[in-house]
Amino acid sequence: MTTFLRAMKRGQPVITWAQRNGLFFALAILCIYFSMASNHFLTASNISVVLLQVSVTGLMAIPGAMLVLSGYVDLSVGSVSGLTAVVFAWLFQVHTPELLAFFLALAAGTGWGMMNGYLISYLGFSPIIVTLGGLAGARGLAEVITQGYTVFGFGPQFAFLGNGKIVSLPVPVWIFAVAFLLGAYAWYQAPYGRWMTGIGADRAAARSLGIPVKRIPFVLYVLSGFAAALGGLIVASQLDAGSETIGTGAELDVLTAILLGGVSFYGGRGSLFGVLWGVLFIGVLANGLVQINISPFFSQFAVGMALVFAAALDILYQRLDRVQLAEEAEAALPVEPDDDLRQDTLLPTRGGGTHEAV
Repeated sequence: MTTFLRAMKRGQPVITWAQRNGLFFALAILCIYFSMASNHFLTASNISVVLLQVSVTGLMAIPGAMLVLSGYVDLSVGSVSGLTAVVFAWLFQVHTPELLAFFLALAAGTGWGMMNGYLISYLGFSPIIVTLGGLAGARGLAEVITQGYTVFGFGPQFAFLGNGKIVSLPVPVWIFAVAFLLGAYAWYQAPYGRWMTGIGADRAAARSLGIPVKRIPFVLYVLSGFAAALGGLIVASQLDAGSETIGTGAELDVLTAILLGGVSFYGGRGSLFGVLWGVLFIGVLANGLVQINISPFFSQFAVGMALVFAAALDILYQRLDRVQLAEEAEAALPVEPDDDLRQDTLLPTRGGGTHEAV
């Protein structure tokens, strides 16, 4: 295995290029295939549908990717989005003004993210355990609120959030675009990107450099809760209904897009543009399978296989990095002179001395 990895390291420029750009070209190939298999795939209306379908997943994937880059994870986003939709529906049902109900529901989801952040960042709880608990707890609380009933009929004003258009593009696509631009600025231009990478790579070293290793993940969990809450409200607006089933399985799609986009599950490495390609890849794959008349149930299998493939790539990149570090450490060691070799190179002279052989 080590020999194989060393052989792969000799082709490191190709591996690095594939890691950074491979998913983009895989997405392009996928689009070409589906466009050849279906005449409706590359139409303007279908492209708009794909962008609309991925907008909520992409919105939640932006803070989710930042958390994974920092060495954390949020598995509760789907349940938090469902809880937020249910809270809005309940408030609407008890005749709370629509705008007030919107902000209160948004605050409920953001507050759940704040609770996750406090438990994990400041109290040191396990991110997987806390967010898995949130996955079950938020969904269970949503079921308690609804008692199995679905509230619907929110009206045209709320419907604009999920179904309206601005300059021929759906409103959720614009929300995702703005969120991505803000995330890209934080990731690449502001110091936060370096801080998140440093925390994910070596938390102790990051702390010694003065990086706020507790505040950064806390803020990211708050943003993750906010994004999940906004995503849940968008879906409720699209359906014109509030149900505890909203957001079911969303955490799988979000995590798949993040890992498929090249963000290491162990933290310290990743690209937000890679996450964008991952989000689009999942959306194109699901839409394309429907276009060529393959059962939509198969798309879940395809997403699961994509997640396994992404995990395998992550392990491969981790091992390649370890081999590179070992080789660099070996090359940095001082070279000790070989005494036996030194003696072999000394020849006697006529005067009884020695000289080095040429």
